[in-house]
Amino acid sequence: MANANGWGDGASNNNIGWGKGADNAIGWGSVYSVSEAGATDIIGAPAFDPAAAAFFTAANITDSTQKTAVNQLVLDLKSFGLFTLPNLVVYPMVGGTNTSTSFNLVNPALYQVTWNGGVVSSNNGVQFNGVNAYGNTNFNPTTVGTGQNSFHLSFYSRTNSNGTEIEIGGQDASGAIGSLIEIRTSGTTYYRVNSAGSYITYVDANSLGFYISNRTASNIVNGWKNGVKVATGTTASSGNFNGDIWIGAWNNLNGASKFYSTKQAATVTMGAGLTDTQAADLRTAIQTFNTTLGRQV
Repeated sequence: MANANGWGDGASNNNIGWGKGADNAIGWGSVYSVSEAGATDIIGAPAFDPAAAAFFTAANITDSTQKTAVNQLVLDLKSFGLFTLPNLVVYPMVGGTNTSTSFNLVNPALYQVTWNGGVVSSNNGVQFNGVNAYGNTNFNPTTVGTGQNSFHLSFYSRTNSNGTEIEIGGQDASGAIGSLIEIRTSGTTYYRVNSAGSYITYVDANSLGFYISNRTASNIVNGWKNGVKVATGTTASSGNFNGDIWIGAWNNLNGASKFYSTKQAATVTMGAGLTDTQAADLRTAIQTFNTTLGRQV
């Protein structure tokens, strides 16, 4: 219809059409579907990855910088092929509250952390007090079904200390199976994955940065710091840890010693074992994320 404002099919010779919007300047038909896909945004708001958007809703993230950082983290993990890593859990630790820092980015409905003791969340992450603070991830590798020969733990430390502290992990009631990252005790960092009291070690100048404890086979275990493989070993796996992984302390089902950490965690991940490329890529994604938030070390 050749009128100035067409309310019909929005054909080619009107200026504003409310129909299919094919040839007009502003259309409310097909243009909206393009916007929903993220190519065009008719209301001016950024288009976020659906996984990031779901996390924002669950964790009540409203800060624009945090949203940008988390969204890019999702995109980077997906581009590296890590977001679909079996049993992957990622705690971005954003939002500044003990509720917001408890959510899992990959699936906010699973493995929400239960914080205990004097845990303090801020925009820099989660601070543990070395006395009674820890987080129960509610992630039991045996229940989840991770398998004893393919598992990793990671912890991004913003604190430089040199005490007897365990940052993440657990040990079963017999003491025969345990996984952990113990960052810089008497100058040495310890890595253990599903083994019976056997560790690989790294002489560590400080306790700052992104650490990964990683197993990829029954006789292959390695430790990483800041994207570099700093320790390797052939310690045999002895089983799959049957208990909840703790952050900020040692879930020692075999005794009372918990080895509470005094470190501040900026990001934590768990899941299937990582190839060397994946381990380096994971560090790249996590470092980019924390740099955007201004809390990188």
